[in-house]
Amino acid sequence: MDQKEQLLRQSLADIMKKLYSRGLISVYGGNASALLDDNSALFITPSGFNKENLTKEDLVKVDFRSGLALGDGKPSSELKTHMSVYGTNSAVRAVVHAHPTTLVGLCTAGHNFGVYTPEQAILVGKPAVIDFCMGEELAKQASSLCLIYSAVVVKNHGVFAWGSSIMEAYAKIEILEEAAKMVLAGFSVPGMNAFDEQMLEAVRKNYKPGR
Repeated sequence: MDQKEQLLRQSLADIMKKLYSRGLISVYGGNASALLDDNSALFITPSGFNKENLTKEDLVKVDFRSGLALGDGKPSSELKTHMSVYGTNSAVRAVVHAHPTTLVGLCTAGHNFGVYTPEQAILVGKPAVIDFCMGEELAKQASSLCLIYSAVVVKNHGVFAWGSSIMEAYAKIEILEEAAKMVLAGFSVPGMNAFDEQMLEAVRKNYKPGR
């Protein structure tokens, strides 16, 4: 295995441990994938594996054309959703799925989740929110949304986010959950409002990613 593949594997394993340590997934929850540079295959987390103890050797390599595993291991049950995003949006190089409780809870309860922080305005925007679904239906909806949104919340389940790197996809989930916690805290007193269009435009002009 070449060095790039080793680094990609390690990055995925590290992100899953970070998700677990930040309370964004349970020990058996969540999944993540990353596409190889030549688009021939992707690495994805294995199905039903303890994410706290995940190593780069545990990741499953999957042929992008056939969707079949190359070697040992069973890929995540949500492989189809990952592949549908890659197949639709060529700019996406990584997909991360987590279960951030505050964000998912608010959206499941019917809250119209807006844009609340500068980081969200610049890096994520407003997430799509869909009713609970699985399998082919989830893959179909993700592919229909991934050119417009950079994250989608599935009610009663979790959130999928994608980006040009594993860290970017991960960061979008963390940013959304941070915003959700602010919203929940704001519910205890009046006045927690989303940015309006004028404020969003001002934020975009004043902030740049990484500043």
